[in-house]
Amino acid sequence: MSLLVKSPLRFSLLAIIFVVLMFFILIFLEKNPVIYSSNIIFIGPLMSIFLFFSIKVFRDTNPDGLRFWQGFSIGLLYTLFFTVFYSVILWMDGSVFETSHFDEYREMITEKIVAGKEMLVDQMGEDGYQEYLKSGESSNARIIGSLAFNNIIIGILVTPLVSLFMRTSEPKRL
Repeated sequence: MSLLVKSPLRFSLLAIIFVVLMFFILIFLEKNPVIYSSNIIFIGPLMSIFLFFSIKVFRDTNPDGLRFWQGFSIGLLYTLFFTVFYSVILWMDGSVFETSHFDEYREMITEKIVAGKEMLVDQMGEDGYQEYLKSGESSNARIIGSLAFNNIIIGILVTPLVSLFMRTSEPKRL
């Protein structure tokens, strides 16, 4: 397997181990892991740290160094692997273990929409607000898709920055 694939795969699996540990800790603390793991304050830094290490390991082990395109490719692969594994964890939580975590998540979203009704009606109108309120009652698959999309956005925003700062200069050829 190519180092270009091995590095992001390894670090995405390590990041998922942290997510799984966090799931068990939150369940032990009687908190909803879907709500807490979907929080950008948790998932953003976790993804960024392991993305950095994934690119760093490639740069340090590749004799030719790291070009921007390689760092960008590693970052996108890492984001893809992490998002797929993260989605599987969420799917298992909602389907295999049949917990009520997604129901609590939907209730939280609906409460936030209802709390901001005046502002939302001003922005969207009454029909738009009612439609938005219905979207708060979405299926597990739609919630997982939304959280996966958020992870992809984080990866797309962080990857170019890390790749740019981690790249090495071209070796001089005689």
